[in-house]
Amino acid sequence: MTTPASDAMSGPFWKPLPAKTRLYESLYALNRGFEITLLSLERLEQLGMFRLEFLNAFKISLEYTRARANGELMETLSQFELEQLGHFGVLEEAWQKQILDPDDVFLAAEDRKQEIKDKMKELERGIRLQKAKRKSKPR
Repeated sequence: MTTPASDAMSGPFWKPLPAKTRLYESLYALNRGFEITLLSLERLEQLGMFRLEFLNAFKISLEYTRARANGELMETLSQFELEQLGHFGVLEEAWQKQILDPDDVFLAAEDRKQEIKDKMKELERGIRLQKAKRKSKPR
């Protein structure tokens, strides 16, 4: 039986979506455009010919619009990246299972067994200490 992960692993080599790079480049370009506009308003302010309260109001409006746009766009990008993480996590897990040495399972089990033994010793020490404290307390 094949799964989507095994199909993807045995199929042609996976290639990244060129659109992903364009997404981030476009977001960069959008923010660069806002920055250029803000710098242009700074230049106009330095000329001293325009009313500062209006130039400042324009800057505030631009920053508000930029923050609102970035918030919405980043939320969408975040969702997209989470979906990608899930998708490629399945593919990565399938790949790791393919290359896993069967003896690694036994080694991992031995390691886990030792961890459990160590934890049990630690808990037993704690119980002994509690018993000793109870005995030493006057009634």
